[in-house]
Amino acid sequence: MNSLGWAVGLVLPVASLSAQSLPKADIAWTAEHLPESVQDSRMLTLPWPGHELRAGEWQRTASLGWQSVGSDLADASGLLAGVGATWAKSETFGWGGFAFYDRVRIAGDGSRELLRSSFSREVPLSLPAFAELTDPRGEVRHWGAGAQAVWQARKPGTMWRRTIVAGVYLEELEVIGFRMRYEVATGADAGARGELDWSASYTFATPFAGVGWTRPLGRSWAMTPRIVAGQPLPRQSVAGSIRGPGFSISGEGRGAAMGDGYVGAGLAFEHMASGIGIDVGSSLWYGATEGLTHEGLSRSLLVHLTWSR
Repeated sequence: MNSLGWAVGLVLPVASLSAQSLPKADIAWTAEHLPESVQDSRMLTLPWPGHELRAGEWQRTASLGWQSVGSDLADASGLLAGVGATWAKSETFGWGGFAFYDRVRIAGDGSRELLRSSFSREVPLSLPAFAELTDPRGEVRHWGAGAQAVWQARKPGTMWRRTIVAGVYLEELEVIGFRMRYEVATGADAGARGELDWSASYTFATPFAGVGWTRPLGRSWAMTPRIVAGQPLPRQSVAGSIRGPGFSISGEGRGAAMGDGYVGAGLAFEHMASGIGIDVGSSLWYGATEGLTHEGLSRSLLVHLTWSR
């Protein structure tokens, strides 16, 4: 074999190994998952009717929450607020509506992440390559309104009351000023600097359904374990832009999509006289599963308080 053949024989395995060793997750994943964490926490904190349906009467519900998720790159923390009302046509059926507004700040120290040509194949950099990302900052504003039908029934011979809800809500997910600086750390363009910007707005119609089982705990308290699931539609490609030496390119991420389906669980305890409750189960669920459903996220925290009357 001549010298060229030996060179090709050595280079190809090394190049192949290098490509195979690259992680699946990159900066586009994190830029997608931080805003999506707000959609997950909202699904867990939808304002449900908290009490028995009584024909011809209204129920009012309010909820207040705090979410915080962390990644190597940045954290996303902020408030979640919602209100709702349900009118009972009978003791077994009712309908109602709700609205919510969530506002979360993104900030952190940055990290080293894999940078791919997410927005366009025309990016004039040798990618994929690892890059040092610094000064991540931005905000997520999430708001919407929806309608739901409610069915209730008591399980014969028990103290359990089952509540089923199903409906749809329109939601707007606004990613505002989510930017960070980058410096390519590996490859032929090591040292190249620029800025990534993931600012965009996404609109979804989200059908959802849930079921809860309520029973008294003595005279003063009640508990409600529940399950909820939903799917934002349509799923949409992550949008953003990359700027660097002599170029500025905007586009939609290939492979990353905003609007994942979600299944969540909660366990609420309500003080009956005041109508104030705390959902311990949603805090545990969010903390245990958010890093699994959205790879790269960690240190997940959700606090959820409710009021019903």
